[in-house]
Amino acid sequence: MFHVKHIKKKPKKKALNPEQVAELVRAQLAPTLAAIGGGVIAKNSDFLDRIERLAATLALWGPKVNLTAHPRDPDEILFHVFDSIIPVSLAISSKILRLGGFDRGRRFLDVGSGAGFPGLVIAAAINAQVTLVESRRKRATFLSDAIVEMGLRNVKVETGRAESLDVRDGFDLITARAVGNPLEMFKLASRALHPGGVLMLYVSAAQKFDDVADAARAAGLGEVSIAGYDLRHGKQVMNRAVATWVKR
Repeated sequence: MFHVKHIKKKPKKKALNPEQVAELVRAQLAPTLAAIGGGVIAKNSDFLDRIERLAATLALWGPKVNLTAHPRDPDEILFHVFDSIIPVSLAISSKILRLGGFDRGRRFLDVGSGAGFPGLVIAAAINAQVTLVESRRKRATFLSDAIVEMGLRNVKVETGRAESLDVRDGFDLITARAVGNPLEMFKLASRALHPGGVLMLYVSAAQKFDDVADAARAAGLGEVSIAGYDLRHGKQVMNRAVATWVKR
């Protein structure tokens, strides 16, 4: 006769509500600001409040719209916040990105904004005029709602594809995260960036750009500069990098 041993199931963790998620994100983010943001965030006393509201909005919308894998996990939200702002801080500290006092006259473009990373995080930290481009209507609606909840007045959302965007006024920075084809970003940068403007792609540390160097030069971009950084995501350490080109 076989005897079945009854294994006592561990009780499931009680799901956090959006406000609890937001509070935990704020509590864990606050002690890290000097390390991850340096001078970027130091000039903006509203950053923590804004990210707290972004976390709450993401946790509210996440179960209804596919924004991130675990929209009510504070650790995952923190990973995306860190991964949004660290590359900007690196580019500023290396003087690749020059903001001239963080003035409101600067214009940034974030392509494929999705859940607001990095566009909304950058807009929360820097008083530039930020345009978020998102082709998926539900995600664009989420972004518009998050802008209101975060109290941002320096952001607008364009629903559509970046290649159809009117860019005649020019931009100082173009950002894109999880880019599939850098060639399309080179084409956009060629017509959208001011001379001296920066194209910034968020990539894995393993990604190489040797095979697209000629296309970057043809688009009027200088040599690529790559800076790596490590971020913990759950039990894994992710090897991340930021690749930047300056428009000639």
